[in-house]
Amino acid sequence: MIYPSIPLHGLFRATIVILAMSLISCSQTQQMSLKDGWGSFGSFWGDEKPVQQVAVKKTEPINPFLAGLSESEIKKLRDEAWRVYGLHWKGVATRSRYVRQPLIETLDAHGYPRELQMVPVVESSYDPYAYSSVGASGLWQLMPMTASDLKVKSDRYFDGRRDIRSSTRGAAKYLTRQYRRFGNWEMAFAAYHLGPSAVQRRLDRRPWKPTDGLRSMPLPPITKTYIRHILGLIILHKEGLVSFPAPYATESITVQAPFDIDALQQKAELPTNQIFRFNPELKLNHYLDAEPTTLKLRISKTRINKVRKNLPSNPTEHMAVTVAKGESLYQISRRYNTTARLVRANNPGINTQLANTTKLRLPLKVVKRKGAEENPMIKPVSRQKMVADNSGTRI
Repeated sequence: MIYPSIPLHGLFRATIVILAMSLISCSQTQQMSLKDGWGSFGSFWGDEKPVQQVAVKKTEPINPFLAGLSESEIKKLRDEAWRVYGLHWKGVATRSRYVRQPLIETLDAHGYPRELQMVPVVESSYDPYAYSSVGASGLWQLMPMTASDLKVKSDRYFDGRRDIRSSTRGAAKYLTRQYRRFGNWEMAFAAYHLGPSAVQRRLDRRPWKPTDGLRSMPLPPITKTYIRHILGLIILHKEGLVSFPAPYATESITVQAPFDIDALQQKAELPTNQIFRFNPELKLNHYLDAEPTTLKLRISKTRINKVRKNLPSNPTEHMAVTVAKGESLYQISRRYNTTARLVRANNPGINTQLANTTKLRLPLKVVKRKGAEENPMIKPVSRQKMVADNSGTRI
């Protein structure tokens, strides 16, 4: 058979067209395969998995106070602390407003964890005047010997264990030292409650770590309860189930001795004993002697201007003394080794039989014979508010 002849230039042109159409077809096929989810040859054969964009879940850093505790233990701690402190939290919160400003400032200034602010809830219910049956005192319930070791100083004018800054610095230093020693906060709190030597002896006999569970701690039951309550309060506070109100803002002023604190409170029309609530370290109501020559007092910011206006410009020459229950004018004159006539001369119009809590104005030289009155918020030990000291030993 004889085929018809085709010119060479026509054949070349046809070949070019066929090749172009083939390339277009291959390109479209590859695009369709990519759209259909085909990956590279490596992924096709299983050597390479396609990259997936997975959202990374951010996890909270582990709270060192709760490290090693199971979820069920944390729930039990929270529930127990709520049962014990939930109903009484309002009173704790109210008292805290007078003292938490210097407490938090001290913790922050020295880099101590703020969770330690829950310890005074268990120790004293945030009452700096709390006193235990074994002699522990203040927000942190420090014993005299321990306070001395921690350089929390007291003298005839000031009680360092009731001083918020000094006692907070000492107690937090002690607790963090025990944390470094034992490696966990449970045993640090145990050492604060029971004493580090007693805790070490128990651990030597039966080692313990937080993952072993709180029930297995080799400690007396009352110390275990103490630890659980602090941890439970930390949990309640962390979860917002209990909270502290903002502390009262204060400013410090310096006053010159001799000085009558009670007289200043009355002149500035301050609430009863407000100066002593803000300054629980004060031992006295009257500062009469040459030492200290000055007093530094925390005063509410809302009342600071009125207090400044009523500060005496000259050294005080008279002091206000409080009449005891059932005390007569004659007995007052005997108590201060003076005469009824002098008492009347300084207090015109008073009756022979005086009403309870009457304030009498007496010359400074007369008051000095007897000695300064105490801070009125300090009650005799037999009448002081006692806080539980369940361990029998205190730091």
